[in-house]
Amino acid sequence: MRKLLYITDQEEYSDNGTISSLFDNHLKEHWDVDIVFITKYKHSFQRKGNHLIIPKKDRNNIITYLSTGSDPSQYDFVIVRNKKDVLKNVLKHKDEFGYKVGYRISYPKKHHALEATKGYSPSAVYKRLLYKRKIAERDNLVNQCDLFLPSSPEAHQAFYPQINTKSFPIWVGLDPDTIKHHEFSDNQKTIFVHAGSIGPLRSFDVVLDAFEAIKEDAWHLNIITKKKEYINTLMRLYPTIKNRITIHEAVYTLAELREEINKSDVGISLLPHLNFFDTVIADKVISYYDCAIPALMTDNSKNHAIFAENEAFFSEFDTQKITKSLKALIEMPREKLSEVGNKGQAKLLKLKRNYKILAHDLAETMDMLVEGK
Repeated sequence: MRKLLYITDQEEYSDNGTISSLFDNHLKEHWDVDIVFITKYKHSFQRKGNHLIIPKKDRNNIITYLSTGSDPSQYDFVIVRNKKDVLKNVLKHKDEFGYKVGYRISYPKKHHALEATKGYSPSAVYKRLLYKRKIAERDNLVNQCDLFLPSSPEAHQAFYPQINTKSFPIWVGLDPDTIKHHEFSDNQKTIFVHAGSIGPLRSFDVVLDAFEAIKEDAWHLNIITKKKEYINTLMRLYPTIKNRITIHEAVYTLAELREEINKSDVGISLLPHLNFFDTVIADKVISYYDCAIPALMTDNSKNHAIFAENEAFFSEFDTQKITKSLKALIEMPREKLSEVGNKGQAKLLKLKRNYKILAHDLAETMDMLVEGK
């Protein structure tokens, strides 16, 4: 069996669905997989099964570091997740050890930073030039790879047009081994949930304005987010609905997150029309359908490319239209909500959004590259 080294940018005990379900589960049906985790809490190498724990101080010299205890030529493929300096070191030793190289970008952070850097102050101009230089350096490195793994074909086109390496999109998806059957609560109110980041670029105030326009006390919103500071500050502007909103700090494992989401009736994934949001299916949508909970999502071409009208709910990112959609969902029978959620989940499982299918196709792609096809 061929062997892959997947170098993550994650801590040892992080809980990441793509890493655990795709690379550390279903891909192992086709390839032998070692996964590197980077930690700032340890100062020496550790192996725990197929998990290699590397001190953060040695990250950017990782192949040299690993070669002191094992032979990197045992790997047919080395894939790096996100870290440009790690990729530089992996490429440096590519010919020496004879492995193929892949690069995975999970989210276009530098492009996001560019979008957030507005104005013509010396500081803003300097930051934009810095981000553009880093992007050019990264693209040059990725063009030396054998495989590029963006989050979607649309993201490749929008954010990485200078990258010409063979592309294999790694979508966020469902693990057929962990999906949940959803049982709707018997709460008289319709329970909505928003799981994920909330910040200025996401314009969540538009969503809150829409909820505020619903005068009937027929709904409750659960917000699950890693950093509560921004949403707590924002909520001070909405005193009339603060009692209908519960904010949870997301310190959950994936299993605990599913349990929390499963207490709700409808997932919220409403985002403004920016390339960051219009080129991928939001992670939160996948989290909702993991529990067979239907999502109310932005009416854009990417979302419609995956979901039909009977598999999700759609709204323009406009306060009045969102309010209208929310009212319709509050009045909708739970059985209908359940039907839409189940159909959406079934759709994702038929596509490459199913990690088992995605693992098969990724293994086949890597096989072909190793064989020189």
